[in-house]
Amino acid sequence: MSDIFSEIAQRTGKTEAEVEKDFTGFVEGHYPDAWKDAKGKLANLDDEDLEFFLESYRVNKIRARGASSGKGEDWVGMIVGHVSLRDLMSKQRDLATEQAEIDLNNVLSHGIRPYNNDNSVGVGRVHYTDGSWKVSNAADQVIHTEQGDEGSLPPWAIAVPNKSYYVALLGPKGPKRASSLKREWLFVGNTADKFLVEGPLPPMRLECSFDAADVHLQMNKPISFKAEVGESYFNPEESILKANNIDPSYSLDWVPDTQRATAEAMFSPDQYLSQFMGYVTDLSSVMDYYEANTTYSEKTGRSYGPLFCMRGVVDYIDHDGEPNRYTDGGHRHSMTLSSAALRRDGGGNLWLNVSRYLVNDHHAFQGLDDDTWRDFTAGTQVFVTVRSSTWESDMGETRLNLDALNVWPVPRRILWGQDADDDDLSGLDGFRSD
Repeated sequence: MSDIFSEIAQRTGKTEAEVEKDFTGFVEGHYPDAWKDAKGKLANLDDEDLEFFLESYRVNKIRARGASSGKGEDWVGMIVGHVSLRDLMSKQRDLATEQAEIDLNNVLSHGIRPYNNDNSVGVGRVHYTDGSWKVSNAADQVIHTEQGDEGSLPPWAIAVPNKSYYVALLGPKGPKRASSLKREWLFVGNTADKFLVEGPLPPMRLECSFDAADVHLQMNKPISFKAEVGESYFNPEESILKANNIDPSYSLDWVPDTQRATAEAMFSPDQYLSQFMGYVTDLSSVMDYYEANTTYSEKTGRSYGPLFCMRGVVDYIDHDGEPNRYTDGGHRHSMTLSSAALRRDGGGNLWLNVSRYLVNDHHAFQGLDDDTWRDFTAGTQVFVTVRSSTWESDMGETRLNLDALNVWPVPRRILWGQDADDDDLSGLDGFRSD
């Protein structure tokens, strides 16, 4: 059993403990009778059943994914940051629901204008009758019909807040999908045939669309995947990687045995981040680095701060966070970093924004302790990949804004937080608190 868990852990980038937990859920969900007979424990499963369940699980988790999933060349390297998750339809969708909530007939007749031009986007009314979802125009003429269950909304139906009806955005061929996600990662690597000869290229953005946008890639470990080279929308001179379907692998199987030890040392995150990223060694010079590396886009007319990596000691962590609709995951947390250089320079700590997505899905405030994720606390040394920008205070001062894209604690420099079990006083027999 441990061999299969190890194989799947290596393939998916999870820990063996996470794989075992996932396998437990797989058996419980798909084979409830056998799970009930085993009294809810893997150790009680019949040997023949266990062998079958393991093979079924392995097929579902590895073979079904397909080793050649995706188009383009084979790329190898490391994901060093989660840049953003954008919904390209959010502006149209929000405007349609806002106007439909106020005056449905008007928006059906005239559509919406989500852009700064005269181009309009049509809107239809969505309703369910005779076993089909239908879209009607302002004249109540059905312009689209699609069979389906009433309890399952089609991907183009949009609920209108505080109303019992739905609407749809209309395109030349009928209703458009209500959501179109693009997830962007920061990748440092090269094509598989060049990596061991030329080393990693400068950091590139990996733009994942359609099915690939739903894949949560693992950071700070070796990765291989297929992707095509394309142009950045914001800067046509910048090459990026694009994938509509992605099947990542997290092993070093592509490295010859004679070079495996060297590759393993190279892919240690502290080595990889400090050598192949833009790396600021002195936290007191972060603003200088920002000013020296800011770029301007002719296409958008805006300046963009650099993405870079730095290392510091955690001084404060805001675990609760606060609601923020513009932050991935819907909440924004804070973390501060300190260093001897900052203290010598007379400056305060560096404040970083950390998304709820990074906290929940990528363990931004945790480290691995014997294959188990545990919270770290102030005093822990971390590497952080950040996106930089500036803003102007009420006093007219230019202030630096840093959004964390990746947080990696240095294993031998972690201070662990207090576990809930540490607060348990049940063992203090005879103790009175009054």
